[in-house]
Amino acid sequence: MKRQFEEYLKKWKDSKDRKPLLLRGARQVGKTYLLKQFAQENFEHIVYVSFDDDRYLDDTLSVTLNPDHILDAVEKQTHIPIIEGKTIVIFDEIQENSRALTSLKYFNENKPGLHIVASGSALGVLQHKGFSFPVGKVDTQYLKPLSFLEFVNSIEGEDYTNILSDVDAMPRFRTKLEELLKLYFYVGGMPEVVRNFIENKNYKLVKTLQKRILDDYFADFSKYTGTHFNAKLQAIWNSIPKQTARENKKFKYSEVKKGSRADDYLAHIQWLQNSALIYKTVATYTPKIPLKFYEETTIFKIFICDVGLFGAMMNVHSRTILEGNALFTEYKGALAEQYICQQLFNSNDSIFYWTTEKSTNEIDFLMEAWNTSVPVEVKSGFNTQAKSLKVFREKYQPKLSFRLSLNDYNKSDDLIDLPLYAAHLIPQIIEAYNKNELSALNNK
Repeated sequence: MKRQFEEYLKKWKDSKDRKPLLLRGARQVGKTYLLKQFAQENFEHIVYVSFDDDRYLDDTLSVTLNPDHILDAVEKQTHIPIIEGKTIVIFDEIQENSRALTSLKYFNENKPGLHIVASGSALGVLQHKGFSFPVGKVDTQYLKPLSFLEFVNSIEGEDYTNILSDVDAMPRFRTKLEELLKLYFYVGGMPEVVRNFIENKNYKLVKTLQKRILDDYFADFSKYTGTHFNAKLQAIWNSIPKQTARENKKFKYSEVKKGSRADDYLAHIQWLQNSALIYKTVATYTPKIPLKFYEETTIFKIFICDVGLFGAMMNVHSRTILEGNALFTEYKGALAEQYICQQLFNSNDSIFYWTTEKSTNEIDFLMEAWNTSVPVEVKSGFNTQAKSLKVFREKYQPKLSFRLSLNDYNKSDDLIDLPLYAAHLIPQIIEAYNKNELSALNNK
């Protein structure tokens, strides 16, 4: 499966200002597979160390963080030559050894010519005493499950990904693109699930694999936290489907446990977010830039890392793939909103939505473009009656607005209608808008 992040890896490899690369993300999103594949295609020698299985560096790291001593121990164990420019060193599951993560600082300072990458999950929640994160010394990036574009490329190849880049061509292939989108809603973007579906076309097996991944996440809760903390994590996690399927998707602590307060669960929500298992979208009543300054921190929604896993938690049945547009409209459009969040953001991003104090109007997502906020309204079917978007545009007069639905592309003044399957074009459109704004300013 071709991942868009491969292009970033190639640029990182050739950069003169390269730092050790730290690839984060939820478990089983394909970090290890991607790095190994990249290494095989671009280097003569590959050194792979998994801190989950390979313990031979534990003794060395306990007494030194000197890169020469670490590499000497690696060479003696693996018998693989470590040559700058020809060898890549992969430290996998690095969250299992906090000193290995700290050592990246010294690799950056003393071995800048060496290609070294680290990957792992839950890196932001290490509880080791004396742990020092190498701030400013590593290039931290995030890998998500397959995007819809990557999914289509895996299922159908480049012909359809090219169509998804051409708004004029899309209407001719609308039926096929909607079928692929419904399939993505059900299968999701977890690489193992996608690969298995391509090979077997078995919907029941898809659900089995998704449930297994969800079980693995539960196991991680126990692995990294104590019993009491773990119980609260599970309670939050289990409440997400019910909370998100409501008309008002605002997260309520009382849905986790009756009588609960924010202080009971704030650390647990942060843990899930640091582990890249959830997206947290925060409300604002005032959509001014910077949005972070106007956030209402106590009002937020939660989505999980993958739309397919989200559907599995909700027990979405495979028959909905064949039942018209039911998959888009079920659960108050929760799957559509989850999908858009996954396409546009990383779990560590600051994500915002607009609402009024009495919740009479709401815009699903806000993005920033130049010096203004950009509303993104998500409609789960063909009905694009969007009272909230009308209110928002009249009150704040944004220079750019997006409305996503099953309807075709259309641009009318500042409002752009996009089909749901073209959501990936939004950042490109905003970037082009930013360039035009900057160009106009420079020409004044």
